[in-house]
Amino acid sequence: MPYLLDSQVVSYFLQARREAALAAAAERVPCAIAEIVRDELAEDPTRGALFVRWLAASHLAVIALEIGSPAEALWSRLQPRVTPKGRGERACIALAATSSDYVFAGMDKGGMWIALRELWAPGERLISLPVFLRRLVDERALAGDAADDVMRSSSQVLPTWWADWRATA
Repeated sequence: MPYLLDSQVVSYFLQARREAALAAAAERVPCAIAEIVRDELAEDPTRGALFVRWLAASHLAVIALEIGSPAEALWSRLQPRVTPKGRGERACIALAATSSDYVFAGMDKGGMWIALRELWAPGERLISLPVFLRRLVDERALAGDAADDVMRSSSQVLPTWWADWRATA
């Protein structure tokens, strides 16, 4: 089951200069981004060029919202009053809500609340950045120090289990 990554998750890897680690992890653990997330990241004035070069050599799949699909219909309903930056996370939510094939990995507070509201079907559909990183490390797809670097670059609060897990991983 592929992890469907929000633009923030990929951005944190880029900020930490750990994009090669994400590409290597995606070889072992299926990861994807929505086409709209790809467009958002490519347009980033700071890291867009780096992202475009990296994506071509990465193992991340790019998933399109097919016109007329249930995912595209839901994505359209999630759009009112959304800035362009919020479109990618909503595309991920729409894809995860309409297909049990994906687990949405995000960290944007507003996006996570929307996902909690929209992802109603049985099964796991939503995880946060620290959980995603832990799963990659536990699968031996990502080094622990890379996970630490990404969390540090995210400036997110560490979960209560992080220190104990890192001490034993």
